[in-house]
Amino acid sequence: MQDRDIGSTIREKLKTGKVALPSLPDNAVKLRNLASDPRSSINDIAVLIGHDAGVSAQLIRLAQTMRYSHPGCTITSLSMAINRIGMNGTVNLVLAMSILQGYSFHSKLLYAMCRRDYEESRHVCRYSLTAYQLINGDLPRTVGDFIALAAIFLNIGFLPIYSELDAIERVTQVSFSEDTVQGWKRSLRSDLGKMILEKWKFDQKFVDVVGLEITSSFTPDMEAVVYAHDFVTSQPRENLVPLGSDLSDSFTPLTEGKYLEALAAYLRERGVLN
Repeated sequence: MQDRDIGSTIREKLKTGKVALPSLPDNAVKLRNLASDPRSSINDIAVLIGHDAGVSAQLIRLAQTMRYSHPGCTITSLSMAINRIGMNGTVNLVLAMSILQGYSFHSKLLYAMCRRDYEESRHVCRYSLTAYQLINGDLPRTVGDFIALAAIFLNIGFLPIYSELDAIERVTQVSFSEDTVQGWKRSLRSDLGKMILEKWKFDQKFVDVVGLEITSSFTPDMEAVVYAHDFVTSQPRENLVPLGSDLSDSFTPLTEGKYLEALAAYLRERGVLN
């Protein structure tokens, strides 16, 4: 199968609504439903999240960062962490972690590209939080909650492209060039991303941000995500702040150093920072 045939296949499926859109991970669906139930308590949320030891540990570590706590404040339980982060923030962060960690592919190329997207999303999240803080001088919790999830959603449209190509490779044993895959990603990501978020019934703000085109209706938090995405994707990987294996560092803004200075210089070039 030639590259042009692959592209035609994906476009035809998109046109006819036959592209297989991913479902929200089961644990994320349960958490979202529980959080929307007015009868639910923080303890109910903690019990559900507690089934995933890795996510629980990362929430506790995040709750002890300066974004949520005062110096010396010790968070000793998941319930304390959720109370500190807030119900909405907890839901958004767990959704982001679930989406970031929930996908893999048979193709070595697609798997490697997906992992790079994963790292890019983590960088965009951290730089978005930092950009908002630099421009606006403060980072309200609700803004941070939105940014944490919006940054992850920017690459959500890549998943059905990877899934389609992975299925084709399994059947035909045809391998794809990275340049070809990147081309399909660039041309289809926005439409597919919006379709997925609409299927998952997320707020229109998330849907609009996926387009990466700032309009008069964009709020400052939406703009910060686009600025950060443009900055991150314009930089060599070695010029971006190193990220550890702990996802919680993705959800905290930069505080000092050359990485912060590089972002500030970029925002000044864009005319959005004095």
